[in-house]
Amino acid sequence: TLKRLTLEKIELVRKWRNDPKISQYMFFKDYITPEMQLEWFNKINNDLNYYWIIEHNNEEIGLTNIKDIDMKEKCGESGMFIYEDEYLNSPVPIRASFCHHDFVFEELKLDYMYGQIVSDNKRAVAFNKGLGADITVSQDRKCVLLTITRDNYFKQRNKYKKYFD
Repeated sequence: TLKRLTLEKIELVRKWRNDPKISQYMFFKDYITPEMQLEWFNKINNDLNYYWIIEHNNEEIGLTNIKDIDMKEKCGESGMFIYEDEYLNSPVPIRASFCHHDFVFEELKLDYMYGQIVSDNKRAVAFNKGLGADITVSQDRKCVLLTITRDNYFKQRNKYKKYFD
């Protein structure tokens, strides 16, 4: 289940983001204070940014988002992390991505999403390739740029139908 991020949950997300197991894969690696987190939430809590807590069996396990939505260009920047280690190699991240991507492509009617992944995050690169993303390594090799189009996503999603059963 994806639940829209609320003010009541920003401290949970801050705790996750400050944990080295998550922050090592983020571009912003500095410690996030409560004040910084509140300022961030106040900036992103609008109709051009959708942040969701990922829940599985009533347990909050991660975060996914589409942000900086451009309705004219029909695109936005996407991201996701799973905090609870036991779900990293399970079908849960795929299911969460399908919920997220279906919303982006079917409800928001975007044509594509894009994102950046720290080059060292091999798991995330492989995961996004599996979801149909086109991957390009940046010139400085510090990040991987990805783009996923509506068509590529729906082609790949059909290969994973067993996760919907």
